[in-house]
Parts: sequence; structure tokens; C-alpha cells
Amino acid sequence: MRPSLLLVLVLALAACKEEAPKPLTDPLNLLDHASQWHVFDIAGMVVPDGIAVTMTAPEPGVIAGQSGCNRYSGRVEMRENLLHVGALSGTRMMCPPTQMEVEQAFHSTIGRAKGLRLVGETLEFTDLEGKPLIRAHK
Repeated sequence: MRPSLLLVLVLALAACKEEAPKPLTDPLNLLDHASQWHVFDIAGMVVPDGIAVTMTAPEPGVIAGQSGCNRYSGRVEMRENLLHVGALSGTRMMCPPTQMEVEQAFHSTIGRAKGLRLVGETLEFTDLEGKPLIRAHK
């Protein structure tokens, strides 16, 4: 087989991939499906030990996890360089008051997030001014 024909075949196979990777500049790449983030701060409130607030991206454009008491999922996207988190749906169990307070804080804060960045090993959802609203680690 001639080298140029081999190159054409390799390039053709590479073009058959289902989905090209997003550019590294897209902050949503920080929410890859292989990582689970553990929220430790919500608008300055430390998440108490024993209360799980987690976040992962089971598929592109979706976030899901635990919000203190219940499981949640919702759409997330970047539009005009701003993060947009859609309404979160989830289970509707009742838990002790502290867990419910954390859950309420998470749900009322995540929708205000307009940016996403990695600072060291901390994932931060930020407001329009870049102030951290939600902080998480792996």
C-alpha cells in the first residue's frame, strides 16, 4: 500500500468519529462524565460533613448529582460566553432540616451561576462579576 493511500485511509477513519471533542476553551469541558465533583461551599456556606452535594455530567449538556437530600439533573450550556443552568428536576424526598437547608441553598444558587472555572483543583461556579457561588473538588 502506498504511503499516501494509507494516510487517506487513516484520515477517513478519524473523520468517522461520532462526536469531536469540544475545544479546550469551553468551560463545560470541566464537567466531564468521568469526574464527580463534591460541593463544599455554597454562597459562602460550608456544606456540613455527612451531607452530600455532588455534580457530574452524565452526558454533554447535562449535570446531575445529589443536592443534599435528593438527586437532581438539569440542562447546562454556554451561550454568548455565559453559563446557563436550566431548571433542575429531581426526586422529592424529605430529609432532616439541615439537609433540606443545604439543598435549598444549592438549588437557589446554581441557577444564578454565569461562569465556570478551575482554580487550582477547585471547580467554581461564578456570578457575572466572577465571584464564586459554588465551589467543589473531586
